[in-house]
Amino acid sequence: MGKYNKFQYERKDKPQGNPIWCGIGCLIMAALPVITFGLTVLVAPIIAATNMIPLSLTRRVNFPAWVFHTRGLSEVASYLRGIDNLWLGVMVFFIILILLIGIASLIYVSVLQFIGPPRYSEKDAPPSRYKAKPYKR
Repeated sequence: MGKYNKFQYERKDKPQGNPIWCGIGCLIMAALPVITFGLTVLVAPIIAATNMIPLSLTRRVNFPAWVFHTRGLSEVASYLRGIDNLWLGVMVFFIILILLIGIASLIYVSVLQFIGPPRYSEKDAPPSRYKAKPYKR
């Protein structure tokens, strides 16, 4: 072994998981925002009709004057200005998204715990049976 040569370790391939888990992860990342957007379109007008939310969430979005003088931003700003209850919709979207992702993650973890690989492999040491004594003065 020379000065500039390095020893090459042989890498062992890790066992790949079931491709179904990749599909479930794709579902969580791609389908849940679409489902959330649909739920937001259904729920946001109902929430706005209750009149129990601050008026600042139900008004149209106001942009500074310089936004309308910028070439690319003026079209985007005029489109966003035309959407009623935009801030309410954005807030409802993220609240529903966080709830759905939390529920999907809990289901994913609970199913993976029953079906997934064992917690300890054959190379792990068995759990310790030693119980520490409580501290007494």
